[in-house]
Amino acid sequence: MSQFRKVFNFRDPDARGRCCVLIFKVVEGFLTYITTGIFYTAFLRGYDMNITDAGILAFIPYIASLFVLFTPALLNRFPKRKWVLAVCKFLYYLVILVGLNLLPELVTDATGRLWGMIIITFLASLFNVIATSGYAAWHIRFQPEEVRAYFLSVCLFLSALVAGVLTLVSGWISDQLAALGPARELSFLVGLRYFAFALGVLDVIFLLIPHEVEYPTVHTPRFSDIFTVPLRNRKFMMTMVIVFLWQFSIYCYSAQLNYYLLNTIGMSMFYYNIIIFLYAVFFIFFMRFWQKLIQRTSWFTTFAIALLIVAPFQILYGFVQPSNYVILVLIVRLPQHFAGVGHNVAFDNFQYINMPLNNRECYTSLYQIIFNMGALCGMVFGTTFEKATSDWAFTAFGYTYTSGVPFLIILCGIIQFLIAAYVLIFRKKLEPDPTAGAA
Repeated sequence: MSQFRKVFNFRDPDARGRCCVLIFKVVEGFLTYITTGIFYTAFLRGYDMNITDAGILAFIPYIASLFVLFTPALLNRFPKRKWVLAVCKFLYYLVILVGLNLLPELVTDATGRLWGMIIITFLASLFNVIATSGYAAWHIRFQPEEVRAYFLSVCLFLSALVAGVLTLVSGWISDQLAALGPARELSFLVGLRYFAFALGVLDVIFLLIPHEVEYPTVHTPRFSDIFTVPLRNRKFMMTMVIVFLWQFSIYCYSAQLNYYLLNTIGMSMFYYNIIIFLYAVFFIFFMRFWQKLIQRTSWFTTFAIALLIVAPFQILYGFVQPSNYVILVLIVRLPQHFAGVGHNVAFDNFQYINMPLNNRECYTSLYQIIFNMGALCGMVFGTTFEKATSDWAFTAFGYTYTSGVPFLIILCGIIQFLIAAYVLIFRKKLEPDPTAGAA
């Protein structure tokens, strides 16, 4: 508890900033959960959107993320920019929450609604891209190396706890909403989104509290700087290879996983939610273990060790069957929860670990591009592969698999092995130079 009070308090300016960032991250995670996933799907379904429409809308934020190319030139025009970021974040919540609520009332044609939702989602995502890049460059100032592992662990733990609790209750809420009937269900979801907007406004206000200093730049930013500046930093670009491969490995199967487990394998929703919730429990018990390992070794070594634990169980995950999922999923997911605490905390720092003090907007912007492109490439590959292999069938351990999803799950495990090997082989070249002034 003494460490918590040292890292999070309202007396020291940096600690006060960390408190505000912590509140922001937890509330933003809550807002993301109640405005996406099962609730967002039900909202779209209430306006007669089908799974194809939902899939199209899911790609829009990744396309909008490419416009992060322009954020360094924009943000570096402002020596202090907390109000610019606050306006962008407010407009994001306004457009994505209130705008999407009002659109179906103004546009009744199905095609018009879809195009309207595409435009609204794209516009909101543009505002969010600017805010995300700017906040990242600002908030790293509150996270010096000596407290960063603890800070990131607490943020991830509280976010996981909120997500775990919401996962447990979301199934029950979904059943209750279905019992209300379509009209009352939609009214509840619209009201929930208005509540989320009010909460988002409070979240933005919290981010006006931390102090802000001017941002150092080497020269007046140009459009090309987003590539040329980070490309001259070999350690940063080698770290981005890890980020891209990790995002690809996760997203190549995650979009299909829920449907596969719940519909093809026949896993019960209650059991599925319990497994997800257990991650927050593991965070409580093993957060300190991974923090100490980071301090004794390094961020990269810890990440590699965690992946070597996760990868073999990920491959085993591909052999889940209706007859064995209760036991096999426990065997797979519990070690993954244990190691997941370590690799998630370490991965959260990869954006900053080899980032110098100057031109941070260029680095955070390129990070966003690579982060989102890895996810987008994974989603496109996974969707294309699953569609191309929908008629495949192979038999293993007495069970015939009739979906391409197990191959994608196994592929993720193989990529995780490759990432761990890459980190261990090039560890010395990846580790930040203590004299370079990295973040």
